[in-house]
Amino acid sequence: MNSVDSTLSKSSIAIVADSDTVTGFRLGGIKEVHAIEDMEGAKKIIKDLTDQGFSIIITTEKIGDGIREFIDRITKNRTLPIIVEVPDKTGPIKRATDPIKELVKRAIGIETVK
Repeated sequence: MNSVDSTLSKSSIAIVADSDTVTGFRLGGIKEVHAIEDMEGAKKIIKDLTDQGFSIIITTEKIGDGIREFIDRITKNRTLPIIVEVPDKTGPIKRATDPIKELVKRAIGIETVK
């Protein structure tokens, strides 16, 4: 693999979500999409994408909540991949902490304020 191929794989975006969410991202031009049926499938695909060097993995909040410990193990001691959780078609989940705020805090080391 030459340096250009390496750079491309390290800046790639992938989607791991339910079929409706995957369809929306596919229509938006994202090529690396994975519709999952269950949480074990999500774990396997996220691990594979991490091993392949994807830098951003987008999933839904429901999947993120369902595999929280797994995501925390993957992201605890590394900067990539960044796993971003978005609402699915039912809308956002009410949470005590904002996962995007926590992601920014982890990435740049400071806490944002509202």
